[in-house]
Amino acid sequence: MNPSRDLIWMMLSDTPLSQSLRAHIEREERGRFVGETALPDAGEIGVVIADDAHLGALKAARLRAGEAMQSIFITEKAETRVQADFVLSAETDFASLRSVLNAACDYRDQVLGLQADVARRKSAIGTIMSGQFVFRTLEEARNLSTMLALACPNSDAVVVGLQELMVNAVEHGNLEISAREKRDLLMTGGWREEVEHRLAHPDYRDRRVIVTFQRGTRMIVFTIQDEGEGFDHEAFLAAPAPDERYRGRGITLARTLSFSSVTYMGSGSVVEAVIMLDEAGR
Repeated sequence: MNPSRDLIWMMLSDTPLSQSLRAHIEREERGRFVGETALPDAGEIGVVIADDAHLGALKAARLRAGEAMQSIFITEKAETRVQADFVLSAETDFASLRSVLNAACDYRDQVLGLQADVARRKSAIGTIMSGQFVFRTLEEARNLSTMLALACPNSDAVVVGLQELMVNAVEHGNLEISAREKRDLLMTGGWREEVEHRLAHPDYRDRRVIVTFQRGTRMIVFTIQDEGEGFDHEAFLAAPAPDERYRGRGITLARTLSFSSVTYMGSGSVVEAVIMLDEAGR
């Protein structure tokens, strides 16, 4: 997959860290760099990076971004309610910040790739009415989410939230990687290696995710069940702790962009996602 060439808008106070980051972006060419300026006149913002002094940049960027935009917020405050995909301490070192930026670009590329797959395959599949599917890996989650999204209206939006729920079932469910652990792994660049390690580990390698799909006259229902121990979903959805949140919009994206409702059940190892159908979407 080709790296995104969309705008990387950096609104940071002038520090050695921001200078190093700017040099890295310009050298690595992960995106077209936009410096500490006002909102660019043209182009979709791919990644926005801001600090406490430039909080407004996060809100401004959302006006010119699709659902794939990634945001990195660097703060001196021990606790913050700022909604961003990655919330980092001002004490974060350059190596960690670079790893997070790469993770943000990779995630954006992945979302855009999913939507491109859906666009290419729209004429290659009929309407699925019901079925049960089993997968184990992140790659299988990607492929299945693409296929099932094609059976839904607004498939380019559905595929984003559907993959998010499926990936959560693998990472946080079956592989028991906590939000804090994933954040730390992303900051050190060790996330992919740890996922592959756990997929091969005897404690996790036999775990599967079961997805049930049912299309009726009024709604489409996905049920996604993993074999993990679950989590306190009521507390998480009510007030997610900032220091546990490496990507604040995952479940929010699924609930607002992709589905009419997203409901976790029991211990949290089962999630039901519903799409209500109108006359145009049937």
